[in-house]
Amino acid sequence: MKRFVSLASVLVLLFTIQAEAQMRGYPYAPRVRSIRLGIEAGAGVLGSDLTKESKDYHFRPVSNLELAYVIHRNFAIGLYGGGGYMRSAANGMESNTPFLTGGALLELRIPMLRGSLFPILQLRGGGIVIDPELRVGRELYESEALRYLSFSGAAGFEIISWRQLGVRALFGVTFTNTDKWDLLVRGDDKDGFSFTTLSLQYYFRPRR
Repeated sequence: MKRFVSLASVLVLLFTIQAEAQMRGYPYAPRVRSIRLGIEAGAGVLGSDLTKESKDYHFRPVSNLELAYVIHRNFAIGLYGGGGYMRSAANGMESNTPFLTGGALLELRIPMLRGSLFPILQLRGGGIVIDPELRVGRELYESEALRYLSFSGAAGFEIISWRQLGVRALFGVTFTNTDKWDLLVRGDDKDGFSFTTLSLQYYFRPRR
């Protein structure tokens, strides 16, 4: 009898854990308490003094890695890190600025179509390192690497298959607390960039 009670207790516990993990009503959604690993790439456009003067937008590559934890069917938290290369030009001047960024993220997820489609709102906050240079005619002005704070907001959607694989599209804007992305300071405006990305997501649960 004791063995039966013990076995029944184990089965009840396993069933409870499994029920919680299945996102009730969303059979195709990733399991709660799963880990999300994302690889993201796309294009970004710098918003700086030169960009505002010329309205000539230069699309440059950006990329990112994300590691997040699905704490609820509607929320995920995690870390991100990435970088890119921004460019702007106007009136015979040209700036080129590689950057690296990283920090924490908070994600609001709304499951639809039984959990195969997720509209997403994501907030990122952390630090950013830029290494700007400005060319004026034949003169080149450079700066040492500069460190600032950054904050991003992005919206988009993700399509998920087999609970494990997702394809995501996001559009967002990154704000910083500096006006020196192009080494020009013309007012109180803070430089930043907008971005559009596609990413591949993989969901898994570590073995216990």
